[in-house]
Amino acid sequence: MDAEPARLIIEALKEEKIDLYVTLPEEPTVSLTQAVQADPYFQCVTVASEDGGVTLTAGAAIAGRRAVFVTGIAGLLKGGLALMHMGPQYGIPVFILASYRGDFGDRSGISGSKLQVFRQVGEPFLQALRIPYQIAGERRTLKRTIRDAYFMCRTSDMPAALLLTGEVLW
Repeated sequence: MDAEPARLIIEALKEEKIDLYVTLPEEPTVSLTQAVQADPYFQCVTVASEDGGVTLTAGAAIAGRRAVFVTGIAGLLKGGLALMHMGPQYGIPVFILASYRGDFGDRSGISGSKLQVFRQVGEPFLQALRIPYQIAGERRTLKRTIRDAYFMCRTSDMPAALLLTGEVLW
């Protein structure tokens, strides 16, 4: 992710008053995390596991804090059990930004056969959990997409995931 999408994401998070940034660092979003860490507006918490990221973000939401969990699609899959409990079962608004590894244009250097697993499993997994999601791949609509997704998440008491790809991520 280069500087412009990171700036747009940070602006959108601030406009939605999201000040708690929870992350399990991963390569595609490292520049975003570094920019957030350098910004005194945010409290940035690095977690040791995907489940921990989901549950910390959920706990913050229950307490009234506006938070986002930033991870990769693999992290989203790994945190699925916790997400399943926080979402449809308990109605906790967990907001997630996930890099969409394996999507068209992925230039991460990971072999295609390994990346295809994420593409083949990621979206069906979210559908099975009944987690609303959207693919965010255009810079021109990125801020609006983030703001709309967070609004839906917060007002419907449901998790929401944005899968970052295309010119936003690569």
